[in-house]
Amino acid sequence: EEVFRLTAQDGASTLCSGEHLWAVSTAADRRAGRPFRVVETREMMGRLRAAHAHRFELPLVSQPVAFRPQDVPIDPYALGLLLGDGCLTTSTTPSFSTGDPELALSLEMALEGIELVREGDYDYVLRNMAGGRGGVIVANPVTAMLRQLGLAGSRSATKFVPEAYLANSAEVRLAVLQGLLDTDGGPVTQARRSCRIQYTTTSPRLRDDVVFLVRSLGGITNVRTRVADGRRPGRAKGLPVRHRADAYTLDIRLPADIAPFRLTRKAGTYAAFEGGGRPMRFVDRIEAAGDAETVCIQVAAKDSLYVTDDFLVTHNTLNDAFIILDEAQNTTPEQMKMFLTRIGFGSKAVINGDATQVDLGTGQASGLAVVEGILDDIDDIAFCHLGGRDVVRHKIVQEIVEAYDRFGQRRTAAETQTTDAGPPTTDAES
Repeated sequence: EEVFRLTAQDGASTLCSGEHLWAVSTAADRRAGRPFRVVETREMMGRLRAAHAHRFELPLVSQPVAFRPQDVPIDPYALGLLLGDGCLTTSTTPSFSTGDPELALSLEMALEGIELVREGDYDYVLRNMAGGRGGVIVANPVTAMLRQLGLAGSRSATKFVPEAYLANSAEVRLAVLQGLLDTDGGPVTQARRSCRIQYTTTSPRLRDDVVFLVRSLGGITNVRTRVADGRRPGRAKGLPVRHRADAYTLDIRLPADIAPFRLTRKAGTYAAFEGGGRPMRFVDRIEAAGDAETVCIQVAAKDSLYVTDDFLVTHNTLNDAFIILDEAQNTTPEQMKMFLTRIGFGSKAVINGDATQVDLGTGQASGLAVVEGILDDIDDIAFCHLGGRDVVRHKIVQEIVEAYDRFGQRRTAAETQTTDAGPPTTDAES
């Protein structure tokens, strides 16, 4: 069937059918305190803006996504610090550069057997405290762990978060993110506005990894690219330095109970502005994406929500609901099947329609007309046929309906009589 790519304003996207269900909220819903409503993909198409603002808000994960915990070789906060301000080439002893002595102390405390030796205003060498004893050269344990993680030799534009840290507990993921933000991120303040978080990297892979971490913790991030070509050179020690790689700037918002920083000065600024405000995700566009086979998913969650691609929260069944499908004679068999397979746990559905008033195109079967022959032997499904006496109408309306019924019967009888008599004959044929 035809599928569409739904994309949110933060770049999160997934493929879905036109009948796929979504839990959404509009500005009017939020003002009235109403819960999320359930709509199909097609219902949102062509209605994505309201006065130039996004119309449909999507729910975010209500708590950090739970992955199975696993052991990691380097403390996750220390790894974040090293990915931010560490030299990981391993051609020399690993080093760390920072203007915050607090970060150097935190790194030293997190790495067992490692001492940070200051070698300049901002540079520290990660010295192995057990190295060289008794004339035996012992490999630096940080170098060994970087090689184990596949990070040895990585530079600014090629750094990444190893899979063992991405697919780990929320505590591990948050610690890595805090290390990255304490080094290459920070709070961005504006008068009379909440404080957003900004992070910059030149590594495309690290950019995507940070997006993954933020989304998995219930936040959102918008990415901007600053192309290296044509940019004004930066300066280091008073000298111009050209940009060798594109830079990716991420604007991040996290839930109120997630602390993005450990560094005292950054955490203090963030707290002074009472955090970054509520993260919000909106449907930005829905685009045709060809044809593909789709599968209906039913989940046991009471709210019928589940997490799909890019941590998008979607909806595909109706649990504990009383559902009415009216004018069902105008559904196709495929639409009727789609509706019936969306009924969730603890729900009841009433489907009604008049099989004599089908408005579908010529030759198109009615889903209501064929469903009884398919489902009549299934327990807990009942079919009720109502006649003229069962329907309460105004007297004149009832007489109009009966008159049309008689007219239809006469026309059918006349057509049958004409068919039985055969074509008219002429004198010549006689």
